[in-house]
Amino acid sequence: MSAAFDTINRTKLLEILRDIIDEDELRIIRFLLSETTIDVKINGANDPMPFTTNIGTPQGDSISPVLFIVYLEHALRDIRPMQNDKQEPVPAEIIYADDIDFIGKKDADVNSIEKTLKTHCLKVNVDKTEHTSVRKDSEDWKTMKKVGSLLGSKEDIEHRKHLSKIAFNKLTNIWKNGNKTKQKTKIKLYNSLVKSVLLYNCGTWALTKTDEDRLDSFHRKQLRKTLGIRYPTIISNAPLYKKCREAPLSMQVLEARWRLFGHVLRGDRNIPANKAMLF
Repeated sequence: MSAAFDTINRTKLLEILRDIIDEDELRIIRFLLSETTIDVKINGANDPMPFTTNIGTPQGDSISPVLFIVYLEHALRDIRPMQNDKQEPVPAEIIYADDIDFIGKKDADVNSIEKTLKTHCLKVNVDKTEHTSVRKDSEDWKTMKKVGSLLGSKEDIEHRKHLSKIAFNKLTNIWKNGNKTKQKTKIKLYNSLVKSVLLYNCGTWALTKTDEDRLDSFHRKQLRKTLGIRYPTIISNAPLYKKCREAPLSMQVLEARWRLFGHVLRGDRNIPANKAMLF
């Protein structure tokens, strides 16, 4: 979507909400959406130029994402009859915020989707719309990105390693500070700012034994640098993990996979993840 929050028709949104929430809640939302202004700075001018807006939901308001999801769901109900193939057991769509995937054996009719969403004052960002073909005789789809992750496990792992190196190098001064920064603080910083980048969405990875070994080796290398341990100083793997209160990264990925698996199983059988797993 393009400028998703900014194009919502407030009158239509309130009509949709009327069938979902009670009158008191509707009155509160109507109050939140009324008399909103936008401040615009032109050419870096210090004096803001506010003007009243009667479309969209205020960005930064915690309820705005919820209102958008409700509004988008209402619009998608006009699209589903055109896209769904009832013979297909796989999910027909995957939605995350304003990012929508339509899945099927044939390409979705983007023009029809665009026209339908336009009746709801929603705009499709055609420049960012991608067509991905998943085929056995091609691996191009593995480098496609979805919610920050590449679809191929090996490709995504290498991408995550690269991003974690960048995050790690930004803290080089802290790692080289020696005794100026406590070891406990360094480990906290590493876990929060580096390892979190490395393990993003790792519950979806399918790893071979070789992948696990390489990932563990990469992790240990970063831990040694975090502690300032360099050749000729040597520390074996077990004492390193104990010193950092860490476990092999492959075990942490395995735990993430089990958590994701349990999350899917506890979900409704009709959610996309359950449909795809059962298929």
